[in-house]
Amino acid sequence: MAVPFKFYLAHISGNAGYRANWEPNKPLVLGMVGKLTNGVFDVITTLEQEGFEPQILKDSSPGELDYTSNQTVDIDIKLSGKAPSVGSVLTEADAGFVLDFKGENAVVFQIKDTLTHQVMNLGKMEHEIVNRFKDKKWPKDWLIITQLVEAVSATIIVSNSANNKIELKATANAGTPNLKLTDANLGLTVAKEKGSSLKVIAQAGITPLYRVMGIRHPLFGKTSLKSRGIAPGVQEEEKFRYQDFDERELEEEIPAELDESEGA
Repeated sequence: MAVPFKFYLAHISGNAGYRANWEPNKPLVLGMVGKLTNGVFDVITTLEQEGFEPQILKDSSPGELDYTSNQTVDIDIKLSGKAPSVGSVLTEADAGFVLDFKGENAVVFQIKDTLTHQVMNLGKMEHEIVNRFKDKKWPKDWLIITQLVEAVSATIIVSNSANNKIELKATANAGTPNLKLTDANLGLTVAKEKGSSLKVIAQAGITPLYRVMGIRHPLFGKTSLKSRGIAPGVQEEEKFRYQDFDERELEEEIPAELDESEGA
């Protein structure tokens, strides 16, 4: 069985094109500078603290995202007045959701009213960052959060047991005909769970997705930011690029052929 958070990071990055924030409700801010540890972003400093003045472009056109692993998750809506299924703890008067996870590794990822914000003046900062790197004043594995997806509300559930089943009960607005898992106004609570999972249920104001830029991918030493398709030991000109997720980040030990020292 895969470690739940590692499965989540790989699943979301493979579907969304962004890195997934772990834990999903951990606050992130544009311009944070940090390192990746087993795929998890650890904050060290900020662009402002390093003497830069990032210009932020705020998104104003909300959207919705759903990266639920539908082949292994069934989601049924229980409306008020509808008879509950056999064995359910929900009553006929209750409204809510029944989530049936068929496999060990499954994700429900639904986020509402998303806004994608980004740093606009990276080109202006790139020259100074590369120079600091060459002067050994900017570590090679420092990464900058340059894009950030903010959600007004989100429900994220990572199941880590087979045949897990969760019943969510709406404690408010139960008469609403169009129930959504991401509706924070429903006051969803867990009424029953068979199995175990990590749950962020209809939580408001989280930053579940982000992208980073840096000099070099943290998996590599002398190798350039292009982590794939480059012969070992080949050194390219240092550039400031997006660092795409690589599942090898999740390994506790970096393979020896990738762990090249600066002195190599």
